[in-house]
Amino acid sequence: MPPDDPDHVLHAAFTAIGQAVASFSVALMDYVSDLDPCDREFAEGLLMPLLHVTRTKANRLLDRASDLTARPAVLAALAEGRIDEGKAIMILDQLSVLSVAHALIAEEALLEHASKNNYTATQRYAVRFIHRLDPTAADRRHQEKRKQRMVEKIPLDDGMCLLRLMMTAHDAALAFDHVDRIARSLPKNDRTLDQKRSDVARDLLLGLDTPAPQGKTMVYLTMPVTAVLGLTDDPGMLAGYGPIPAPVARDIAAGGIWKRVLTDPVTGVAEEISGTYRPTAQQRELIGLRYPTCTAIGCNQPAHRSDLDHCRPYDGSNTTLANLRPKCRHHHRMKTHSNWRCENLPDGTHAWTTPRGKTYVTEPVPIADPAPF
Repeated sequence: MPPDDPDHVLHAAFTAIGQAVASFSVALMDYVSDLDPCDREFAEGLLMPLLHVTRTKANRLLDRASDLTARPAVLAALAEGRIDEGKAIMILDQLSVLSVAHALIAEEALLEHASKNNYTATQRYAVRFIHRLDPTAADRRHQEKRKQRMVEKIPLDDGMCLLRLMMTAHDAALAFDHVDRIARSLPKNDRTLDQKRSDVARDLLLGLDTPAPQGKTMVYLTMPVTAVLGLTDDPGMLAGYGPIPAPVARDIAAGGIWKRVLTDPVTGVAEEISGTYRPTAQQRELIGLRYPTCTAIGCNQPAHRSDLDHCRPYDGSNTTLANLRPKCRHHHRMKTHSNWRCENLPDGTHAWTTPRGKTYVTEPVPIADPAPF
């Protein structure tokens, strides 16, 4: 594209950020390596007055620089603008549980994926890839992370505060669904849904009276029957989160209600689950399995919290699997009221065309591994 093209200018500026982070990391490691060995342990003490940062920030800079420079391929991808800092740190974190040989295999695959996809998609791909590469490492990682569960209070400006809970993905999914169901059952007033959720969570934590939740708290978990039976260690897919280790998924599944889903043996995409405008419950369920999130580029709103949109306007007969795709309310409105356009392609992909005429494609997500033949 021409150098003065607005998209080129923006991408060049974005790339420059990655180059700056990579250059700073190399310079920082050179700076530390020049210190007397007995002083390197206390390098943060030099950075604090030099860069005007806290001790926590200084140590974070040192750790990040050390991790990045230890993996030249990741550092090079960052410097070249193929990935951003967030993806680089996430990839390093994912590789940390692997042996040297497995890390080399995963590093190449993750960098390739990250250069073409957003952070969340890459993270999910990374977790699933590592589960397949070394299931025992993935489970060890989960058990280690589980020890870090906590509650943290973070003061904010203007008399506000953030209360952060770290717990297992399954517990968090159940807790959020519980809060969300109560919030959605409240009468309409001047509060937004987010504000209602906050108020409900506060009441629950403080032991105050709150309306009973409407319906049963639920989470959706997808996993191959071979993993359920313990024949393989394929990860389970927790809706709204991503892959979780097979042993954890089996524990969750033990008390669950199961439905049989048939998948395409070649692609692993959902095909079947045991003519009106409103999609049937079965259609909604199957489409949610094929497309677990909003099909807009980079959006991760879960399908079960999105609208089922007719990509081609409803004509009386096209409420079909081929014409329906989940879109969050924001992107549903974008498709309807702006110059963005979308199209469902025969292979199941969903193409978006931007107001500038560029086309991007999202793909259905396999819920099973393709057949090995």
